[in-house]
Amino acid sequence: MTTRGIVAMIASLAFVSVISLQPVIAAQAGQQPSSPQAPTAKPPAPQPPSTPSAQSQSGQKSETAKGELRSVDPVKKTLTLSTEGGQQQTYQYTDTTKVTGAQGGVEGLATMSGRQVTVTFNTKGADRVVTMIEVAPK
Repeated sequence: MTTRGIVAMIASLAFVSVISLQPVIAAQAGQQPSSPQAPTAKPPAPQPPSTPSAQSQSGQKSETAKGELRSVDPVKKTLTLSTEGGQQQTYQYTDTTKVTGAQGGVEGLATMSGRQVTVTFNTKGADRVVTMIEVAPK
């Protein structure tokens, strides 16, 4: 064999090696291989929206509590309920807390002391953050 033949054969082997190792190199670099034969990745399927009572945005399950409304503190953004066992529990609310059965949002609850309410909340650390408040009709 001539020197030209040997050089051509080595060049051909190098080319084939680079082409065949491209998917491995791309996978190590976290990229899709650029080879036309490589399958293209499909985008992830969209997730159906979860209902507010089933899960919060962070994936935690929502909990509910029922009791008699005792007080609302608009400065601290808290409300206190008295449960059936007579135990008082304090919950935090936010500007996005939804209120049904009362006018004026959470601040409108300040005049409704003694009414039965159901709160839906998520526990974040030691805090119970209310996402929805339902005031029972009289």
